[in-house]
Amino acid sequence: MLSRSDLHKITDYLWEIPKSHRADMRVPARVYASEKMLEEIFRDRSLEQLVNVTTLPGIEKYALAMPDMHEGYGFPVGGVAAFDAEKGIISPGGIGYDINCGVRLLRSELTQKDIAPELENLAHALYREIPSGVGKGGRLDLKSADLDRVLEGGASQMMEMGYGDADDLSHLESEGRLPEADASLVSET
Repeated sequence: MLSRSDLHKITDYLWEIPKSHRADMRVPARVYASEKMLEEIFRDRSLEQLVNVTTLPGIEKYALAMPDMHEGYGFPVGGVAAFDAEKGIISPGGIGYDINCGVRLLRSELTQKDIAPELENLAHALYREIPSGVGKGGRLDLKSADLDRVLEGGASQMMEMGYGDADDLSHLESEGRLPEADASLVSET
């Protein structure tokens, strides 16, 4: 079990668990959090999970934890890690294999060399095409009744409304719909 003394303060919002903490750690673990956030983080096993991530083959530089870190299934939710393309792993658990939090693991035949000259254009295209953030200004404008239909109908309802690709359904847990979903249980605010 980790304790507060295992974390070394780098800045007011960055903490490190050094490689020396455990013999099998390949890299240090770093946590982005305030003192108050750390109190919450210590209530579950997420720091232990983060240390476990540091032991994975091919991990590069650090295992990182974002401020919203909490216990997950293997990887902590809010955990971030990069792995060497040749010696590392691909970890669906790192993006979550339940709801995925809007993250997808995609495979491509393109190599880093193929896309390197286009990285800036690719980043702009992804930002333009993939909804992100909160608030107004997105292309999707759902009225309350539409939102209720989506909450209960899931991804297939979104397909019916003209969003997404029907092929995606087979790649989503429960095909993007939980049968027990009940929009009436969600508050208006």
